[in-house]
Amino acid sequence: MPTVSEIRSLRFDPRMTDFRLLQGLCTEADRLVEAYRWKVGLGPGSPLIACLIGGTGTGKSTLFNSLAGKKISEVGMRRPCTLKAVLLVHEQFVQGIQGSPYLDDGTRNSVTVVSHQRLDLSPLVLVDTPDFDSVEAANRQIFESFFVVSDLVIYVTSQEKYADRDGWEKLVRAIQWGKKTICVMNKVTSDVAYRDFEVNVLKLDRTIRPVRVEKVDHATECIPGLRDRAPFSDLFGHEVQDSTAAQTRTRELEALRTHAAGTLERLEETIGKHAERTASVNVKIERILSDITREMEKGLDAVVTQDIEIQIRDRLKTLLRKYDILFVPRMMVRNTILRVFHSVADMVGLGNGPQTPEDRGRQIRAEDLRAARSAAKLEPLQTAVAKLNLQIAQILSTDPGLDDFRRVARDDVVRWEPGKVQALYDEAFPGVEHLLEAEFNRFREGLSRTDEMKLYGSYTVWALFLITAEIIVGGGFTLFDAMLNTVIVPFIPKWLLNVKVVDLLREIGERVDRAHRDALHGILTSQADLYRTSFSNMVPTGEQTDRLRRLRLDMTRRNQ
Repeated sequence: MPTVSEIRSLRFDPRMTDFRLLQGLCTEADRLVEAYRWKVGLGPGSPLIACLIGGTGTGKSTLFNSLAGKKISEVGMRRPCTLKAVLLVHEQFVQGIQGSPYLDDGTRNSVTVVSHQRLDLSPLVLVDTPDFDSVEAANRQIFESFFVVSDLVIYVTSQEKYADRDGWEKLVRAIQWGKKTICVMNKVTSDVAYRDFEVNVLKLDRTIRPVRVEKVDHATECIPGLRDRAPFSDLFGHEVQDSTAAQTRTRELEALRTHAAGTLERLEETIGKHAERTASVNVKIERILSDITREMEKGLDAVVTQDIEIQIRDRLKTLLRKYDILFVPRMMVRNTILRVFHSVADMVGLGNGPQTPEDRGRQIRAEDLRAARSAAKLEPLQTAVAKLNLQIAQILSTDPGLDDFRRVARDDVVRWEPGKVQALYDEAFPGVEHLLEAEFNRFREGLSRTDEMKLYGSYTVWALFLITAEIIVGGGFTLFDAMLNTVIVPFIPKWLLNVKVVDLLREIGERVDRAHRDALHGILTSQADLYRTSFSNMVPTGEQTDRLRRLRLDMTRRNQ
């Protein structure tokens, strides 16, 4: 079963509009699930946890001491008076109570546990909580933790503070939660004030009649006879261990589980809403990408003109002169001399080994491949990238509901300039180089070894391969198809025509065109993916949300 750490591991981008809500839901869900598991582990015979809650100066500590029957919690004029929780626990339950991670803030200074051996107090764990209206965040955190784990809430107010909004909201929360609740108005001097408080409480719950505690003229640490008054008298003694206490404990566990499942559901729904926003934005980006890709495609095919035809013819002549039938003999003589030189150098320890004809051939072909790469027509891609960035910025800036996406795009997404586009294309082009190399080697291996044209003509084929690649990346397959019969074929030796080199060139041209366009599409898509990935990373991964869902379903099933 998923663990509570799955909740703590959830991470949200602080720039999100709902960041505070999500963080709060995570904290609350973690607190509730942890509290539920801990309370289940206490077992059915564990004492009820009765928490006294109240604002600053309401006299909680005095009531706590009165219920305990002696001074346990400090009473004084300093505000807030209770700076940490004080627990009164029978010694046989101390270990179990101290096992709760929510009874400590990590410093071991948030809780004081006072153990005792009194049987009359054994059915209860009495807790004097810090003031919930404390200016200290740590005090409010301690209060929240004990509120969650409590089985019974003793709400304490005073004549001066009973109308305070903060305190009233805490009382309403306890009653709506379903916790067994006792209300106390302390320091009473006015019948009108008490009656007003009583009427309002009865409106919330007809079964709750507030306990009235009169104001005393002198400072006191205990109120005599308080624990003998109803409903406190029902909390002490062995009778509290009957079915009523068991029902209270069971009901509170069910309520705790329900709240945990509900908070997990709200967390899941909030994450889901943001995921829907992300999906909606990414759909818009996909549409922009699709439209711009079509525009880019239209700009890749060059228009056949006389100037272009002359340029291609001149370039082909240059390549054929370089790879003419004299190139191979010259290269063989040069490599023979180099081989002898390197052999002598190796003998005297100066060389790194001879360079074979194949090595030299690959080096020369690599130089021409770099030249072919530089012929690529990247202006349509560079324009498309700029348009993509502009249109995404427009949809993010015109919708106030997408301000968080706009901030993420501004901070995290690198918008590629033409130089970066060129570098990315250069990285993608080696795939085309490997394609030409493989086809060239395959062609040579297909020639008969007794055919002397393999030696003198195969490099003519390489020149044809190069011009094919240059035309494709510079003007598209349509331009190549138009130039093939009118410009290229007249320069192809008859013997190569007989081995169907034209068909091979057309096949290679189609493959180079696909690879070239795939590289352009990949670069444009990668720019769009920078946005989509950044937006998707604002919330937990699908795997994390799946674990959260399983945790929520597990808590829900326990309610059924």
